[in-house]
Amino acid sequence: MEILYRIIMIYLLFDNPGDKKRVSFISEQTFKKIKEVYSPKCKRLFVGWLKGCWAVLRLSHHDDTIVCWYDFQAVLCHWLFMFFFKRRKIVCINLLLKDKASAKNKIVAWLYKKALKSKHFVASVTSVEYGIHLKKRLGINKELFLLHDVFHEDYKVNASLDVCPNTVFCGGRNGRDWKFMIEVAKAMPHVQFHLVMPKVTYDEFQHELPSNVVARYNISMEDFMKEMCSCEIIALPLDTEAPAGLIVLFQAAANMKYIITTDTMTTREYLSDGRGCLLPNDIDAWKKAINEKLELDKSNIQASKKLLNFLQTECSEEKFVEGIETMIKKCNDNGNS
Repeated sequence: MEILYRIIMIYLLFDNPGDKKRVSFISEQTFKKIKEVYSPKCKRLFVGWLKGCWAVLRLSHHDDTIVCWYDFQAVLCHWLFMFFFKRRKIVCINLLLKDKASAKNKIVAWLYKKALKSKHFVASVTSVEYGIHLKKRLGINKELFLLHDVFHEDYKVNASLDVCPNTVFCGGRNGRDWKFMIEVAKAMPHVQFHLVMPKVTYDEFQHELPSNVVARYNISMEDFMKEMCSCEIIALPLDTEAPAGLIVLFQAAANMKYIITTDTMTTREYLSDGRGCLLPNDIDAWKKAINEKLELDKSNIQASKKLLNFLQTECSEEKFVEGIETMIKKCNDNGNS
């Protein structure tokens, strides 16, 4: 009698169809057979994420592995599969759970906690310290894998751009403490600040901006990078301990920019050991650091080189793929135990 064995498949689920170019390296570099699944673009993000979960549920079979690029979508997959009594192994890339004490966040934390307690759910964090914090917060005793966010060499801008003296750049979306950044700018009228923010943030603060601030919103990535590269220093004041600002940090590092940021559990993973400047959100401390770094060119270059070397060795695409493969193996081992 002939026995047929089905090949266990691995599905890589993305929350954003725009990720395709940026993440193709995973399928190219892994030795495993991977099928990529992209969530559809919808007016309501949650609907798109749910549709992506449903698509991968229909494509996959018992004991297949689903690798989720977005942590919340991994949790959605867990609950959707449970609802339909379908067993899949889930690999969740880099947990990001905010500490805000709202009713919504409490519900989300409960959903995460239950998912993480499953032996078929394996997850990573981008910082060892943040992982310890999450386990304590959720009251779980589970291994969380360290997987640094991936650094892409093409973050570097090849065009030659003039750097304007006495300038500070701050840009991005999630987790920025814009109010604090504006207060720092007010306290330093002799320094020019270039801010790139979401339109909703601009609308909120436009009447509070001092004359030494140039603010833009919803600009293209090309213009964003030009703004960044034309400034001497990058400032990233954050309002959360959760991972935030890492893509901008990587973009700045690729272009040899010195970074001053809020001292958090996540930023310490990347900027400690003299690779940048970590500070509490204190106006006097930021004033002092910005003034010093605008004058010290050589030490800035040394720190920037140190950070770039760290990212190229510890956060490379190859290391990222190795980390995912390790988690897939762990998931399979758990499923067989």
